[in-house]
Amino acid sequence: MPLPESVLAVPATAIDRLGRFDGFSADRRYFAALAASRFVDRAEAEEDESFRQIIPYVVLRSRGRIFSYARTARGGERRLHGRRSIGVGGHVNPADLPGGLAGLAAAPEPGLIAAARRELAEETVLAARAELGWLGFIRDDAAPVARVHFGVVFAAELADELAGLSDEGKMAEARFVGLAELLRDRESYEGWSRLVIEHLAGP
Repeated sequence: MPLPESVLAVPATAIDRLGRFDGFSADRRYFAALAASRFVDRAEAEEDESFRQIIPYVVLRSRGRIFSYARTARGGERRLHGRRSIGVGGHVNPADLPGGLAGLAAAPEPGLIAAARRELAEETVLAARAELGWLGFIRDDAAPVARVHFGVVFAAELADELAGLSDEGKMAEARFVGLAELLRDRESYEGWSRLVIEHLAGP
């Protein structure tokens, strides 16, 4: 039986007080909502829509092309199995924040970047040291899995397309593709990836 996992989550009301949105937002003021974050039991949070589990979600880019992969049945979130994605990321655990919640409240972006780098190191090769820049936030009410998560989206700029997948087995069929191809095939991607693809494509 797996041990309980503590994950960082923010009350949905803390986000909504700053202005409710559904989809992708590039408004930095939503970082302020993260001051209300706390660690909660993941199993309970997966069923509690009053909280949004915070997910650093990293898009790998190289010379205009974007890293894409398919989620396998070995991944922890069964509701995403079989979907393609352009985001590498996962939950934030207490060990990701050596400065604790006070440190996160004071400087949320660096704290989440540290968690994002851990996920990159676990799930990819040759990407964890890339420079990360914030792109935006995702608050998506379209599906049950999305309604209990809050995405903080970063881009990792790579000098080349040598990055690949680790041997964890949660992801497969990795490749770099152009934005036009992503737009064409976006219905095969998970909802968060579709939102990012459409944001990158512009109006």
